Amino acid sequence: MKLKEESFIREGKGKLKVVIESEGETLETTVKGSLKSIEEIAEMLGVEVQNGRIKTVVDGVKINAERGKLEMEFENGDRMRIERA
Repeated sequence: MKLKEESFIREGKGKLKVVIESEGETLETTVKGSLKSIEEIAEMLGVEVQNGRIKTVVDGVKINAERGKLEMEFENGDRMRIERA
């Protein structure tokens, strides 16, 4: 898996469960790697961390993140969750 620098996932040890919900269907998979730190994600998004969490809307995407877990909800209702497996 080739990850771009702007990915929320970094290569390395560990496993992540990725769940995508779109139009009533759910796709679930496991990938090798780990989530970047909350501070790194906040810097990428240009937002501040509050109480170890990120809860914001960036470009119409609702983002909730805490250590080991990232949730995104898009304007069209699609959702994506990434968490430690």
